[in-house]
Amino acid sequence: MIPIATKDKDSSIKICLLGPSFDTGNLGVNALVEASIKAIVNRWPDAEVTLLGSGWVDSEYRLSLFGREIQVKSMPIRFCRNVFLPNHFVVLFFHGMILKIFRGHRMREALSRRNAYLRTILEANVVFDNTGGDSFSDIYGMRRFVTGFLRKWLIKIFRKKLVLLPQTYGPFDKRLTRILARHIIDYATLIYSRDQSGVAYVKDLLGTEKAGKRVKFVPDVGFILDPHRPNHEEMDSLQKVKSANSTLVGLNVSGLLGYGSDAGDNVFNLKINYPALIDSILEFLMKQEGTAVLLVPHVVSLREPGAVLVKNIGARGYREQPDSVACCRLYDKVASKYPDRIFIVRGRYNHNETKYIIGLCDFFIGSRMHACIAALSQDIPAVGIAYSGKFQGVFESVGVGDCVADARHCREDELLEKIGSAYQRKDQIRENLRQTVPHAKNAVLDMFKTLEL
Repeated sequence: MIPIATKDKDSSIKICLLGPSFDTGNLGVNALVEASIKAIVNRWPDAEVTLLGSGWVDSEYRLSLFGREIQVKSMPIRFCRNVFLPNHFVVLFFHGMILKIFRGHRMREALSRRNAYLRTILEANVVFDNTGGDSFSDIYGMRRFVTGFLRKWLIKIFRKKLVLLPQTYGPFDKRLTRILARHIIDYATLIYSRDQSGVAYVKDLLGTEKAGKRVKFVPDVGFILDPHRPNHEEMDSLQKVKSANSTLVGLNVSGLLGYGSDAGDNVFNLKINYPALIDSILEFLMKQEGTAVLLVPHVVSLREPGAVLVKNIGARGYREQPDSVACCRLYDKVASKYPDRIFIVRGRYNHNETKYIIGLCDFFIGSRMHACIAALSQDIPAVGIAYSGKFQGVFESVGVGDCVADARHCREDELLEKIGSAYQRKDQIRENLRQTVPHAKNAVLDMFKTLEL
């Protein structure tokens, strides 16, 4: 993603996309953002799209969609200590309260002239939100839930139309999070869930009568992300890894699960030791004749190589390494044992380019869900090593729910059996995906077909 100079653009429709932007190292989040924009542009080709994201500075990006360049502004809403910033939540909230008291057009115009962030919200025809795909939940702790809630609540304060994009809802295990989530979901004009169980969950949360026809199932928007071939010298060697006489298996190693296991911090209540499971998966793959393995990271560091990210869940913290670090550690450990059969993606690639690289594989095993979606959306059989409930519904949306290996409920031998079964059935799974994936992509592209602004 290449920042470009800001440029004014005339458009009759103005749309805001709430939540993360392109400044994360999580390629799954980046994929969600771009794919959401693609769905928006498919419905409103000339719309002006602005990200009300989680970054630090204003920027503008150029995307290649439908054979043309789309410019997207990013104007983050901040939650930092400097509460006097014009884009701080507190400042925007204060402006919202003033406009609730003084409803006249003059006050609205006066405040808009002074604050570009306020003006962007007030001029929006609709605000879309995907909450990072799975962060509308308390599974990642109260801090992430509350910041996500406050962004959406701000939109409600300004009485703007809110549409919740396909995502995972819950679990909301705390009474407070359940109340706050119900408050926002009840306000939304449309509520899209990326799995059928989410539809049922929302209806249970609101009540079937209140939910009405607002709750709809649409597959994850990541299915429509475009792959782009990287212009990188490493691609020549990666292309050579794939040959007619071998089966190339992509393996995504999660720094989140791997480093947490090393530190003894099992925050997702897995029944297995994750690094040991990865070792066993490699051993299984190396026993398959003609198999080569390509290690594919899907979360990369935006800082120096080897950086460790410190995050919090509830009252206790956990450490997370980027997948790029976890993959390098594994490669260094096993490369000499399996010469010319283990390969690694070392270059720094964006979400489109990484999807292209995943597309080189014949089979894929991933612990990051959007790495798996990158495979499934290209008709590549994939097994998801699940650490939360989000995997099951997404895999079921393209008819491969039996390819989820849930590490919260299965022992290592059971997970390996699932992987082995899928590997043996990979040709059959590929044929099934060729039938189901086009329907999933069409459903995403058509989701706004009846939405009028």
